Amino acid sequence: MKSKKIWAIAIALVLVAAAVFAFVLYIKNDITANEISVKQAEKIVNTSFDNMASTDVLELIAEKNRIKVDSISYGTEKDIILSCTVTTVDVYGAVSPNYNEFLSTDVMKYNGMMYKTSFDFRLEFQEKISELINDLKPHEEKLTVTLYETTDGVILYAKDSVVNTVYGGAIEISDEIMKYKTYTTEEDGETVTKEIESSNVNKGIAENFIMKRSSEKPDTSTPIIRAWNGLKADFHKNFIEHDRWLTIVKGLWTTIKLTIFSLLIGIVIGFVVAFIRVTYIKSRKKNFLLKFINLISQAYLTVIRGTPVVVQIMIIYFVIFMPMGVDKFLAAVICFGLNSGAYVAEIVRGGIMSVDDGQTEAGRSLGFGYLATMYHIVLPQAFKAVLPALANEFVVLLKETSIAFYIGLGDLMYAGNAIRAATYSAFMPLVAVAVIYFIMVLILSKLVGILERRLRNNER
Repeated sequence: MKSKKIWAIAIALVLVAAAVFAFVLYIKNDITANEISVKQAEKIVNTSFDNMASTDVLELIAEKNRIKVDSISYGTEKDIILSCTVTTVDVYGAVSPNYNEFLSTDVMKYNGMMYKTSFDFRLEFQEKISELINDLKPHEEKLTVTLYETTDGVILYAKDSVVNTVYGGAIEISDEIMKYKTYTTEEDGETVTKEIESSNVNKGIAENFIMKRSSEKPDTSTPIIRAWNGLKADFHKNFIEHDRWLTIVKGLWTTIKLTIFSLLIGIVIGFVVAFIRVTYIKSRKKNFLLKFINLISQAYLTVIRGTPVVVQIMIIYFVIFMPMGVDKFLAAVICFGLNSGAYVAEIVRGGIMSVDDGQTEAGRSLGFGYLATMYHIVLPQAFKAVLPALANEFVVLLKETSIAFYIGLGDLMYAGNAIRAATYSAFMPLVAVAVIYFIMVLILSKLVGILERRLRNNER
């Protein structure tokens, strides 16, 4: 009754905490940014756009750009809305009609030199593009720019369309040039269409217009909400995008199969080796065959228990099985089965030895043979004694299978590392793997607890 009250109180506390957390998360974040002057706004905007220039071509465009703030208004998410007039040049209108001319005059010289990198082609076209931009006359356009007040200061948030306007169509150019596969040129008075033999040509032109900027909207929410938003974004990136959760599911299924098959092999080997060891110890007449089998069993236990399992799996796969073309999964099952069998053998041997010799003598006096006595009288008592230790060994085996990724087996740990390598995010995939292992261990421990209670009930 007391335990039920404790559980009720714990559940109530969890529900209250969840309600408070939900209130903090979804409370309206209606906050206005601090006022700034037109001069401050112009400085932030012009500096931010200038810092996007990462090439000589973009820096040349930035020199011709100037943004004037006409009016300022304030939103309810710490956003500052600026109505601006931008002075810029029509880069797209100047460069776009000359794509074919660039390609026909320059690419022809390098069609036989495909070892040239995109950087080489970028430098090749940089001078011609700069000449075109130098000749352009500036013009004015109206646009709206948004600033956000964050913990790091006031930050510019500009959509692609805004940046494209400020830089005269530079984003359009970098996107469009990558689509070009052919160009036309004059040969013997005729117009000939030729293929661009290297994608580095397109990349070279496009790299003249690649900017360094972030397209993510600044998060102006409270620290708790910001942390929650970060976790949601991290979760989406690691598991939802590209259906990466399927990688975890496949890895989990491989881990479960690996554990079950290894467990079965370990139990069989463990009981056989334990039986051999006990028979040798209790036998009064030790013949040559029994001594030989016991020696092999002792050597097996010593080697397996005396070397790390990670070394064992690498030797078994890379040294023995891989040259034979044996599958990674089968190699891992054999390795973990052999490793688990050694520990199961010692656990079972200790349990059998703990049963009083009088039990064996009583069985023999009732007319049972040695094997029958072990099966009907000794092993049932030993099993109850060693069950907690066996359960612990099974839990250890489940966790030990995580090193199977060392041989490239796609288990749960391998899946977590694959996601981490794809997203460059270590926290979410590794924590997910840890949580899954933890849940499986809890389930296994719960099942063992149920089995122990039933065994105790049978004794009564």
